[in-house]
Amino acid sequence: MNAEEYAELDGIALSLGIANGDYSCGEVTEACINAIERLNPILNAVIMKNFESARSNALEFDRTHFSGPLAGVPFLLKDVNVFTHDMPTTFSCAFFRDALPNYDSEIVKRWRQAGLIVVGKTNTPEFAEDFVCEPTFRGPTLNPWNESVTVGGSSGGAGAAVASGMVPIAHGTDLGGSIRIPAACCGVFGFKPTSGLNPVDSGQSELASGFNSDHVLTRSVRDSAAALDATSRPILGYRYPVMKKVPSYLGCLDQPLRPLKIGVCLHTPMNKLTPAKQQAAVLKVSDLLAENGHDILTYEYPSDLDFGNWLDSLWMFDVVNELEKRIKEVGREPEPDELEAMTSYIREHVNTMTAMDHYRARELAHRNSVKVMTSMSELDLVLTPALGSNPVALGVFDSRTEAFDYQVWADQGAEFAPFAYVCNITGQPAASLPVQLETNQHPCGVQLAGHIGQDHVVLQVSALLERALGWEAYRPPARAGSI
Repeated sequence: MNAEEYAELDGIALSLGIANGDYSCGEVTEACINAIERLNPILNAVIMKNFESARSNALEFDRTHFSGPLAGVPFLLKDVNVFTHDMPTTFSCAFFRDALPNYDSEIVKRWRQAGLIVVGKTNTPEFAEDFVCEPTFRGPTLNPWNESVTVGGSSGGAGAAVASGMVPIAHGTDLGGSIRIPAACCGVFGFKPTSGLNPVDSGQSELASGFNSDHVLTRSVRDSAAALDATSRPILGYRYPVMKKVPSYLGCLDQPLRPLKIGVCLHTPMNKLTPAKQQAAVLKVSDLLAENGHDILTYEYPSDLDFGNWLDSLWMFDVVNELEKRIKEVGREPEPDELEAMTSYIREHVNTMTAMDHYRARELAHRNSVKVMTSMSELDLVLTPALGSNPVALGVFDSRTEAFDYQVWADQGAEFAPFAYVCNITGQPAASLPVQLETNQHPCGVQLAGHIGQDHVVLQVSALLERALGWEAYRPPARAGSI
């Protein structure tokens, strides 16, 4: 199997080829490793290689003939949130550079049980706390479509790895758009499930005050659906288990869709009209949906939404918690050059907060969630741009240096990704889909947001649009087989 053959196939196609004897899991794993070795010096998407373990697992796989829709498929984890027994988790932070491997988090166990072959870890901003992927620790990840613009954050390494054909599927986290923003920047499919549908680590009740959803970035909708089938069940003992509403997300993709009511919005939640390219992508998709019998309506976000800096207070505690555990583990404070400016700011900010500050922030999240979902009550889906602009140039966001200004950073984020955080506040499922307006052009992302538990509806409509748009043919300049 050569690099071009490998990069043409999504995960399910690769797994079927292994099952049919067209090639072995070992051959697929070597094709993946070769793709990473050729592309990563250019893109810097993979920051930790697990090649020998992957080869060993592939050899065992070929002996046992493991089955499943994603069995034998190369997979990359993100260097944050989850732990593994064979690689450390460093949170892209120099203070964790000597961290040791730990244990397999629950969702990692489930990915391995599904037969995915973990070949390494991807780059992310420090503690996944930025809209771009330009960490000081290991340097920026470059975009396979245009090396001068961001891959998006925080799952930027995953977005670049999937778009370039290093792997067909990669782990992402999403507490404020961190799956969907990189998917939009890199021209791939990124799906954030209903909050709680996928598990967090068994030792935690929630991440980011319940905003976070771990899942994957993929090139095909069916790979995302198959991955969700593998992971979407609650951990025993969780007080608020979220159950899936269909027997199989993969199995429902081709089922007939009833006519849906889909609200289309070209204005941000702050009532700012989006640029022409973002509008054109949304209108192209809404026309396709209308042609397929769906009812297209105008939608506007509620005018009284209250999105302020209180939002960030709901995830900053997790950063401080990981830092305090590391300080206790190594018996010292971080050196000045071991933390970026924003992480230092977060430590100071959290230390000024009271329990009531956190309580009131959670109340505000709930009130805004009710407003948004009430405004959608007569609709099945809302279609918007995925971003508020084209991918920004490298260096626009500065969370790293002494020049960091929190308010400047927060305002930039609200301009760049105004649609993402809403779906984390509500917990609703949402997907970023790539739309190419001209042949060979950098795709533009649109977002589909559904109702809690209606993940299958978002995936079904995404599959319909995948067939109509043909994004499997989108090819960035930096791609396996072309470098």
